[in-house]
Amino acid sequence: MKKIKFILLSILSAQLIVSCSVDDNPQQLEADLANTPFVVGFNNSEASPAFVTDGEVKMYSENIVLFGGDDFSSNPSITVNFEVDANSTAVAGTDYDFVNGSQSITIPEDRDYGELNINFYSENIDVDNPKTLILNITSSSNGEVASSFRTLTITINGICFSDIGGIYSMTTTYGYHDFLPNFSTNTIDIEVEALGDGQYRVFDMSGGLYSNGPYTTAYGTGATSFDVVFTENCGDISWVNQNDPWGLVVPLDGGVNAVDPDTGVITISWFCEGYGENGVSVYTPL
Repeated sequence: MKKIKFILLSILSAQLIVSCSVDDNPQQLEADLANTPFVVGFNNSEASPAFVTDGEVKMYSENIVLFGGDDFSSNPSITVNFEVDANSTAVAGTDYDFVNGSQSITIPEDRDYGELNINFYSENIDVDNPKTLILNITSSSNGEVASSFRTLTITINGICFSDIGGIYSMTTTYGYHDFLPNFSTNTIDIEVEALGDGQYRVFDMSGGLYSNGPYTTAYGTGATSFDVVFTENCGDISWVNQNDPWGLVVPLDGGVNAVDPDTGVITISWFCEGYGENGVSVYTPL
């Protein structure tokens, strides 16, 4: 007979990661500063922002900065001009636009940086094939351009927009449980609860076996005995560190775990490591 254990559900948070690096060449920068105190350049040489592809316009900012000192209280206003490198794969007007409409920015008087703001159009971001926007500083109205910081390469990454929360009719076909061939299939209405960042919760991944089926009287399972959090990303369903009362639940080997992009039907194939219960649950939107 199965023994009931307490369970701890581990919820993994999806993360948006933005990375950048600076290609620092102190010897060259020192040589540039020998000619003028007003040397400008991009704050970073590379950037990899990630945007949810929800169709909204995403504004992204990078700084063009002054190098060479800590006291910028007497700097003049400096205009910095830049161009789009021919090797860029992003297309102006389709993938991005410059917020101020021009390819120049101003470092204000007595300031050590100016903001370059870019609008990226998330509906055109390709999650599988990121595009790049490469910018080169061409000139400065006062001083020189730092050789090591003249170019900025922006890789435009996308994260699939996920919106599958709602009420579903869930039909489960069981591959194994203790009372087969009885209760071989079951249909219940169930909520796929949106938690944010592509994460969702269902109160009973077993499709009713644990919440209103034979396990309730035989083993004392209840409404949240098989409460599971899963992630949807670009149509793929996955989860980690989730449990039924007797052990881990994992994706069924060889099973489908996906969202049909045309119908919105979710298929989840699950396997309980504790005693081998498994099934395929099909969620049809209501």
